[in-house]
Amino acid sequence: MVPTVHIVTSDEGRNRTMTTRWWLAAVLFFPMVLPQQVDGAAMNKKLTDCTDHGDVRFMVCSGPWSGKTIALFNTWSAPDTNPERRLDLPSPDGKKIIRVRGFHVRLRMNGKQYWTPLGNTHDAEVGWAPDSSRLFVTWTETGELGPWHTQVYDVTMAGLVEIPGVTRYVRPDMLRRMKKAPTPKWVATPQERGIWDSTDYCAHDVIGSQWLNGSTEILVSAMAGPDSGCKYMGDFVVYRIEVTTGRILQTYSAKEAHHVFGNDNLPLILPDAEDL
Repeated sequence: MVPTVHIVTSDEGRNRTMTTRWWLAAVLFFPMVLPQQVDGAAMNKKLTDCTDHGDVRFMVCSGPWSGKTIALFNTWSAPDTNPERRLDLPSPDGKKIIRVRGFHVRLRMNGKQYWTPLGNTHDAEVGWAPDSSRLFVTWTETGELGPWHTQVYDVTMAGLVEIPGVTRYVRPDMLRRMKKAPTPKWVATPQERGIWDSTDYCAHDVIGSQWLNGSTEILVSAMAGPDSGCKYMGDFVVYRIEVTTGRILQTYSAKEAHHVFGNDNLPLILPDAEDL
């Protein structure tokens, strides 16, 4: 299956669903920019505005998964790479900047520049913590169908330092939930039962949503699977996690999470979604 992708601008709602059931297809046309137009482009608001006809090299767009993030590379649509990408993403306190030049991503602070691992992440989106002490990044290993990961970093005097295993308890919990969940209503005939039995329990995708309680907690969405080879495809559970320990503080069904946190920073609830 060849996935197609939908880029969502800041004026549209948030979140997405993949092909077959998650991803919506769209083809964007990015206008050519003459060389004399490129000088000072990062300071040109018309080029940084996130629109259907904006310049993919300079647009500042919310991440496709969460309105609380910014897309680092703008590679969600047709291009797999964006070698002329230019982005300066300041922290809330204005003292730190994530600087993207092509696929080189550096942290600038205190007059110095530090290497980061973010340049090796595909389709990455970054969310600064409100106190500027941390950030999370959501990224994919192989493209739109994932697997998707969320990593959390401390911002230290030595640069970014990962806090390991923040989401380590999410996948085991998600698998337990799916194995206990009732069989979907569409499984009504022997043929449909055969299809259902041949699919797998998939819980590889963890999507960052937003910070909670300052920088001490993070909200993530765990996805049941990206395609028709996965049981409960497109369904998800939302987890409130203590960052330093990875401890799950609270879980929400998709409907509960949308009610509590709104739908701007969470995946779409599909019409035939199951509560896990």
